[in-house]
Amino acid sequence: MKKLLLITILGAFATGNLNAQIRTSKTLRNTQNLNQSIPPPPPPAANKTAGPISNTDAPASVYTLTSARVNIRTGSDNKEFPSKVIVWVRAKSERADWVWSPFYQPNLTNEMRINSDTEFGLQRQEQLRGDIKLESFQGSGLVLDILYASNLLVDAWKIENVSVTLEFKDQFGNLHPTFGRKTIAFSNAYGFLNFEYRYMECVADGNFAPLSAVIKKEF
Repeated sequence: MKKLLLITILGAFATGNLNAQIRTSKTLRNTQNLNQSIPPPPPPAANKTAGPISNTDAPASVYTLTSARVNIRTGSDNKEFPSKVIVWVRAKSERADWVWSPFYQPNLTNEMRINSDTEFGLQRQEQLRGDIKLESFQGSGLVLDILYASNLLVDAWKIENVSVTLEFKDQFGNLHPTFGRKTIAFSNAYGFLNFEYRYMECVADGNFAPLSAVIKKEF
């Protein structure tokens, strides 16, 4: 009788374990089927606001003339005091009149001694808004004008060389990579200015190469 009871208990225990294993196997299969039926989540969207700002969003550089200095070599006949000299620079396409030039020097009355160099800066006429963009000079060329007003009819002044140094910057204060500082030497600027022939016109092309320096009666 005891053996029969033991066999019955062992059979029930084995049957219970088998049923538990079957239920566990079914649960695992159902979980696998459920996981297979659910699609994987999509990858995270790229953040369009991240990353550096394109350089195309920045305003383009606009280069203008910001400074001009002139050097005049006096020869064997000095410019006497108080004879006056007016010097200005302009794009060739602009009118030849110092009154309308954004950069000029209107009152050089000092003596310029024989065989000496005189260097001076041109003043910015803030009230004038003339076109002094680099592209204007490149499009038409550049002119440096020198006007001599002698104090006496017999006064004369001999010029042997003229040069001008230009500075071009953009609206951010950066020098132009090629023409940031450019010196033009007019080695052909040679001759006498006097009461009659009192104007010298020095011309350079759009690449700031000197072309001519002509003495005239009027500008």
